[in-house]
Amino acid sequence: MPRARARRQVGAADALTQSLDWAPVRPAPTPYVPTPPAATPVPEKPLPAVTLKPRETDQNGVAGTARQAEQEGRADDAVALLSEGIRQVPESVELLLLRASILARQCRLAEAEADLRQAVRIQPSHGQALLDLGLTLWRRGLAVQAAQTLDRAAAHQPQNPVAFNYLAEALNQTGEAEHAVVALERSLALDPEQPRAYRLMGRVLDRLHRHEEARVAYRRGQELSAQ
Repeated sequence: MPRARARRQVGAADALTQSLDWAPVRPAPTPYVPTPPAATPVPEKPLPAVTLKPRETDQNGVAGTARQAEQEGRADDAVALLSEGIRQVPESVELLLLRASILARQCRLAEAEADLRQAVRIQPSHGQALLDLGLTLWRRGLAVQAAQTLDRAAAHQPQNPVAFNYLAEALNQTGEAEHAVVALERSLALDPEQPRAYRLMGRVLDRLHRHEEARVAYRRGQELSAQ
């Protein structure tokens, strides 16, 4: 073994004394005297209860408790619980997404957007975070930003027809009807049994004055809805 590697294995205190060419005076070891057993065993004191942080426990427990609180009509308690969990584990995308969804249902869209942007910063390729952020931007009336974000969401969820449907909605709203048709074609290729997608396709095609194709799309949507 090289000399440098061997020296690294020496304890920190010993390495210091060797480097100073000085050794402390060590007291002579005292003889070992075994302690006789006690006449009666001493009961051990119970360990104090420890509240583990979400980092040390299953974060699904925090999420589940928050969901239950919201279902019971205690949305503020749910948000407070998630806020504490996020304070302790700020990189938890799961807790950020859940808090954002609860805030969005309370119409606190700016706060929800902040959580979703933080989640995307932590995991830029997180498809669900991008999808939720795009929908939140859309609800806030920021159609252009929503379309850009939903385009990223669809790119990271290429097998999710819902992502392409929402992208088509945003593109249609921003006047990009031709691109909306492409997004809907991708969605229907993934799942051809979507009446809502066909109805949207009809609206977009009507906007492009492709009325005969629009009628076909409307008819197919009606047939699927009747099934």
